[in-house]
Amino acid sequence: MKREVRVLRRAQSDLLETQRYAERDRPAAAKRLVDRLVISIESLEDMSARGTVPRDERLAALGYRVLVEGEHLVFYKALRTQVRVYRVLHGRRKYAHLA
Repeated sequence: MKREVRVLRRAQSDLLETQRYAERDRPAAAKRLVDRLVISIESLEDMSARGTVPRDERLAALGYRVLVEGEHLVFYKALRTQVRVYRVLHGRRKYAHLA
């Protein structure tokens, strides 16, 4: 079942921040990185169960799923007709504050 993918403002900011950070050292690689993240996010339209349930019990109980793309984590919820992407974070960042 296809679902509309909605990238919330905070997740959009995360993508821009990721690109800006990566551009400091490797501008061309930064664009490729963000492109890969966007492609993964768009794939949730057809495969909303693609991500896994997070290990953090609180996030799992709140219905979050996490999609791993390289060193980045995409936190989202698959709702009835929509997938909402809440955050896109580097795997080394703390993410318990999501909820």
